[in-house]
Amino acid sequence: MTQKKPSVKRRAIVRKPVMQFVAAHHESPLGDSAGRQRKIEEAAYLIAEQRDFQGDHAFDDWLQAEALIDARHLNH
Repeated sequence: MTQKKPSVKRRAIVRKPVMQFVAAHHESPLGDSAGRQRKIEEAAYLIAEQRDFQGDHAFDDWLQAEALIDARHLNH
């Protein structure tokens, strides 16, 4: 009988390249929805790259990138 491992939520660590990207782009306006989406795509890619694209976390990467981009633009 195999035992299931308990579900553990992992908090993602945002490393320098993502934060540098977000910081570099926070001054420029988001513009239209296509501009916002492009910034989120780039940030999500950097997040995935930091974990060597391991696992199926594309949705989580997107949500994290979206939160970072939106928070940065709302706070500045």
